[in-house]
Amino acid sequence: MVLVVIWICFILSMIFSEELDQPHYLLFSGLMLYFTYIYNKIAPFRMTARKIVLFTIIPNLIFWYIGFVYNDFLSLTPISYELFVFLLFTYTYLLLYIFAEHA
Repeated sequence: MVLVVIWICFILSMIFSEELDQPHYLLFSGLMLYFTYIYNKIAPFRMTARKIVLFTIIPNLIFWYIGFVYNDFLSLTPISYELFVFLLFTYTYLLLYIFAEHA
């Protein structure tokens, strides 16, 4: 939790910095990455299967949304909406099943 608060403060300080140029941004990002590495060496973060599923749900939903909206544009032979929704629900069911089994 401490690391999340520190990352949020870091991002907000980068947003409100008016005279931030590329070399300083790279320097501060490198320092934050190094701080994260040291913090993880002191107090390791243990990833369970349940946390991994939770961390992958949001990016996967964004990719599914992009694929669903731009289905006709992205592929030469677009799949039907019914099949696409079936695949989405099957994938969501499998994620929920994995999440429930590793409780």
